[in-house]
Amino acid sequence: MSRSETGLFLGVALGVALGGCNSFDKRPDDANEPRLVIPLDERAAVTAPTTPPPISGGTLSVLSDSSAAIVADPERDRVSIVDLNTRSLRATVALQPGDEPGRSVEDNQRHVHVALRRGGAIVAIDPSTGSLLSRRAVCKAPRGLAFDAASGLLHVACAEGKLVSLPAQGGDAVRTLDLGPDLRDVLVRGSELWVTRFKTAEVLRLSSVGTVASSLKIPNIAGQLSQPSKSQNSSELTPQGLDLRNVNLEAGVAWRAVSSASGGAVIVHQGAVTDDIPITPPSASGGSAYGGDGFGCSGIVKNVVSTVGPDGSVVSTQFSGPPLAVDLAVSPDKQWLAVAHAGLLDSSAPRPTLVFPGHGGDSAPTATGPGAAISPSVAVLPTSGMVKGGGDPNCAFPQGVMTNAPATAVAFAPNGVLVAQTRDPAQLLIQRDLPFGQQDAVPLLGESRADTGHDLFHRDAGGGIACASCHPEGGEDGHTWHFTDTGERRTQALHVGLRDTAPFHWNGDLPNVGAVMSEVFVGRMGGVRESDSRVSAVSEWLFSLKAPAPIREANDEAAQRGQALFQSTEVGCTTCHSGPKLTDNRSMAVDSVLNKKLQVPSLVGIAYRAPFMHNGCAATLAARFDPKCGGDQHGNVAQLSDAQRSDLVAYLETL
Repeated sequence: MSRSETGLFLGVALGVALGGCNSFDKRPDDANEPRLVIPLDERAAVTAPTTPPPISGGTLSVLSDSSAAIVADPERDRVSIVDLNTRSLRATVALQPGDEPGRSVEDNQRHVHVALRRGGAIVAIDPSTGSLLSRRAVCKAPRGLAFDAASGLLHVACAEGKLVSLPAQGGDAVRTLDLGPDLRDVLVRGSELWVTRFKTAEVLRLSSVGTVASSLKIPNIAGQLSQPSKSQNSSELTPQGLDLRNVNLEAGVAWRAVSSASGGAVIVHQGAVTDDIPITPPSASGGSAYGGDGFGCSGIVKNVVSTVGPDGSVVSTQFSGPPLAVDLAVSPDKQWLAVAHAGLLDSSAPRPTLVFPGHGGDSAPTATGPGAAISPSVAVLPTSGMVKGGGDPNCAFPQGVMTNAPATAVAFAPNGVLVAQTRDPAQLLIQRDLPFGQQDAVPLLGESRADTGHDLFHRDAGGGIACASCHPEGGEDGHTWHFTDTGERRTQALHVGLRDTAPFHWNGDLPNVGAVMSEVFVGRMGGVRESDSRVSAVSEWLFSLKAPAPIREANDEAAQRGQALFQSTEVGCTTCHSGPKLTDNRSMAVDSVLNKKLQVPSLVGIAYRAPFMHNGCAATLAARFDPKCGGDQHGNVAQLSDAQRSDLVAYLETL
C-alpha cells in the first residue's frame, strides 16, 4: 500500500469507525472503487434465565449521612444496601417476582422508600438492618418519588397519571390528583411540587393546594445532523465525507429530573430532529442514515441536559457520548453533573470494513468501532464552562469516568463521593475524586442477567443510536418523524405483544424481526448483520415486553358503554381491531393524504401513546375522531354523539 493509499485508508477507517455505515456490502459499479463490507456477528447468543426488563434508569440513591447507597435492581427484584465506608454489601432485601423496584428516597426517620414500578406499591426499608418494614399499594405504575420534610408526606408520580400523597410513616393517601398519563419524576420545590412527563419532557408546577399553576415545555433548540455524503468519489472518503446540516430539535424522553440549587430542576432528556430526514442510499462515505459520528452530537437523537429556573427560564446543552443518558446527579458542591449512559457501543462486536481494490479482496484491515476508553459509562460535565468542540457550537464534550460496563444509575453522596450502578455485572462503582479519582467496585452478587436481545436493543448499534433511543422502556418516544421517502411517521410502540402481529412497520413491508434488523439496525443505524440465533434472541426479548397497566378500570360504566359501541357492527371498530392483540395484521388504505396502505396497529396500551395515528395528527384520543385526522376512515363514527365518542375513549383507556 502506497503512502497516499495508507493515508486514504486511515481517513476512511476513522470515518467508518466513528459513524458505522448505512450500506449493505454491495460491490460498486466501478471495480476500482473501494467497497464497504458489513460483517456478520456470529457470537453465541445468550438468554438470561429470567428475561430482563427494559432499562429505566434512576434506581440509585445515597443516605443523607453518606453511609450507604440504596441500589434498586429491577432485573432481580431486590434492593441492595452498600456500606460506602467499608465498600461492602451490607444487606439485600428480596421483593416479589415482577416488582421491578425503581426510584428510592429517604425520609426524616432515616427509612428508605422504594417505588415498585410493576408491583403497584411502595416499600419501606430500614437501611441499618436491611429489614422490610412495610408494603403499601399506591397506584398502578409508580415512577417518581419525593419526600417533603415539612409535611412528612411522600409524593408518588404514577405513569397512569395519578400523583399520590401519603404519610411516610404509614397510613392512607391524603390526596390523589389526576394529571394525565406519562408522569415521571416529582420534586419538592418549596411550597410547590414539580412533576415531569416522560415522553414530552414537560414540567408541571403544582401549587400547595394541588392545582397546576403552570406547565412548561422545554423549547426546541438548534443542532446538527450528519449523514453520508452524496458524493461517491473515493477522494472524498474521509471523516469529512459527511453532509452536516443545521436542524431543529424537539425535547422529549425526560429520563431523569433532579432538584437544582437555584430552586428549579435539572433534567437529562433526549432531543429529536424535527426536520426532514432522508433515508440515504448505500454509501461508503461513513456515517449512517440516522446520523451520528461517534463523538459529537450529530445523530437524529441527542443527549441534552436542561436547567429549568424557578422563573421558568430554560438553558439546554447537548452533550456527546453514548446514547441512553438514563440518569443524572448533581454534586454537593454544585460543580459537576454526572450522567449514566446505558447505551455503550459493544467494543467486541465486528465493525464494517472498507476494502480497497488490489488488496486481496476482503483482507484489508478492519475499521473497528470506538472502544470503552472513548465510550464512558458515566460522563462528568462541569456545571459551568462546558467544553465545546468538534465544529458544533451546540455540543459539549464531557469527561468520562467508570468505563467497565454500561451504567443504569448514578448518584452523589453528600460528602462528594460519586457512585454508579451497572446491571450486568451487578455492581456498584465508587469514586471519590473527580474527574479521575481512584475507583472501587462492590459486587452485588446474584446470577447473571446477560441477554443478547436486551443487549442489542440498548447498545449503540454503531451510528450513535440504540433501538431504545426511539423506543425507551420498550415503548415509543411520542415523536413524529419526517422521512423524505415515506412522509410523517409516528414511532410505533413495541410493548404491545408483537408476537404473531407481523408484518411490521407502518407500511407493513417487513415480514419479521430479521427484516427489521436488516432494514433499520443495519441499513439506518450503522449496525452489522446479526446471525440467525442473535436475531432470534432479539425477537424473543421483544415479544416478552409487557404493556403498561391500563389507565382506566374495565368495570367503569362509561368504558362498558364504549366497549359495546366498539364491538357493534354499526361502528365497525372490530373489523380491523380484533382478537387479543386488537389488530388483524392487515394493511389498509386509511391515509387520507397519501392514500397509502398502512399496517393496522395494536390498540393495547393505546391511551399512553399520544399523539395518535401514523402521522401524530391527534393530540388526544378524542381528537382522533376529527374528520381531518381519520374520521370515518377508522370506523363509522360520524353519526355518534359527543357522549358516545366520550364512552369510546373511556373504553380505549381500559386496553
